[in-house]
This record gives sequence, C-alpha cells and structure tokens, in this order.
Amino acid sequence: MKKKIAIFCASFLIALCPVFLVGCNQSSDIEDNMSEITKIYYQGGDANNDVRASISVGQREKDPYIIDGYQNGICDFSLIAVNFNKQLEEETIETSLTINGDVQNFTMYLNPVNHFYMADLGYALGENDSISLAYQEFNIDFYNISKDFVISWEQALTIAEETLGEKLSSFYQGKNFEGECYLKILTEQNDSFDDLFWYFSAVSREGETINVVISVDSGEVLAG
Repeated sequence: MKKKIAIFCASFLIALCPVFLVGCNQSSDIEDNMSEITKIYYQGGDANNDVRASISVGQREKDPYIIDGYQNGICDFSLIAVNFNKQLEEETIETSLTINGDVQNFTMYLNPVNHFYMADLGYALGENDSISLAYQEFNIDFYNISKDFVISWEQALTIAEETLGEKLSSFYQGKNFEGECYLKILTEQNDSFDDLFWYFSAVSREGETINVVISVDSGEVLAG
C-alpha cells in the first residue's frame, strides 16, 4: 500500500512539474525577452535650472528596433536627452561631452516630437561616472539619481510581474514566452523637478500591450 502511495505521489509531482516550471521560470523568461531595460538613470541640470536633461543606461534591442513582440538580440546603450529653455531651430547641435575627464565633441539630434536633443553613446556608462555636457552658455552636470531610488529595476520587474501575473500568463504558448518587454523611466514635469516612475510594458506577437506604472519611491502601483 505504501509503495502504491509513493508511486502515486511521484506521478502527481511529475504531472505538476510543467506548471511549476512555468511559474518559476517566468522571471527569467521576461528578462530574456527584454527589448529595452533601463538600469541606471542620470539626471542633469545647470546652475540656472535652464535645462531638463537625463541619461538612461541599460540594454536595448539591436537595430532594427521594432516593437513587434519579438526580441532580436540586445546591445548596451546610454541615451542622452537634453531640452533647453529656449526653442532651437537646428536639427543637430555640436556639444562638448566630458566623461571621467575625457573630452569629446558630440553630435545630438532634435526629436521633433518632444523638442529634446538626443543621442546614444552606443555603450553603457557606469554608475559612478563623472559626466558633463556643454553647449553655448549651457553647462550641464549629470548625477546618478537611480542610486537613491527605493525601488531598483530588479524590484520593479518583480512588482510588474506580480501585478500583471494573469495577463502575462496569456503571453505563453506552452513553455514559450511569445512577446517582448520594456522597462523604462517615465517622467512627469512638476515645476522645476521631475516626478519619476518605472514604466513596464509587454507586447505580444499579436499586438496586445499590457503595462504598469510603479513609483520609484514606494513601489506603489499607480496604473496598470
């Protein structure tokens, strides 16, 4: 009788293994299918608070960067974005960028949607780098403010998975996660300061999109 019970229990556990594996592997599946993930976030300003500037550092999908539910390999990035207090007409500007004392000329390109000048360094900055940018009368110093986030990018992913659990489960075909995910910093202008949030989104191969907004200070889910 004991042998029969033991055989039944073993069979029952084997039957449950696929279910447990999907649940246990969900975190790794999502991280393996990140088409963009910000891990370090620098914020910049000058002495007169005349600019809004940031640098998002992490990994993103290699070119072509297409939101289609497929992640086709990743590369490092450091995306610099600067918005001046005056309207500039130039489509490109030549700036002086200093990283850890190394000075280089650097071209930035106007994004006509939000009027930020933007450029990607093509590699990942470190969390303790000294970074400044100069253009005309503007001198911008950048600081890694993500060091002070109460909620790290890893914690934000966990909160997003817990919040969107059932919806994310629909992205699976068997054991395969058929979609791509994004974790970015979302900013909301508030006088001379920016309120910051983690923004997680997932896109299925059928075009379904789910998302959640998470406070960097408390982990509170604000939308999703």
